Amino acid sequence: MTSRSLALLLATTLFAGLLLPPLQAQAADFWRAKKSGSFVTLRYGSVNEREKPVFLLSCLNGVGIAVLSAYMDFPERESGDAITLDFSANGHTTPVAGETAAEDGTGIIYAEAGDIAVAPILKILKEKGPVSMRSGANGIELSTSGRAEAVTEFSRDCSLD
Repeated sequence: MTSRSLALLLATTLFAGLLLPPLQAQAADFWRAKKSGSFVTLRYGSVNEREKPVFLLSCLNGVGIAVLSAYMDFPERESGDAITLDFSANGHTTPVAGETAAEDGTGIIYAEAGDIAVAPILKILKEKGPVSMRSGANGIELSTSGRAEAVTEFSRDCSLD
């Protein structure tokens, strides 16, 4: 290979690298159900469990309470504001009433609903196709990838309605 060919190959490779976005190891959000004794969670979020999930449904079988936490952007809210999260799929919607709270350390506002009915949320999550979670103008689509399996596992282990 001549030095001119080598220079052309190098220039082509560098130019192609400028056109393509760099590959980055970023984990996509995914669904996971987890059980620890009588405590069961259904989580949608990062692989890194230290990061707050977008959606976290906790079933405390031992005390008969379910709690939903939604970590979306609520910059117009203050801690303690009443909030309703609407879960929708295939023309069906179920509202979940809760309130906003401020995350310790960061002050980021998230939504939390305690002592809720699990069955209506699971019914929406079991629908085929995309599921959206909204509160007013804020919303996010929850991926279908792995959702059915995680919801089935959570449903099996959570004894609450």
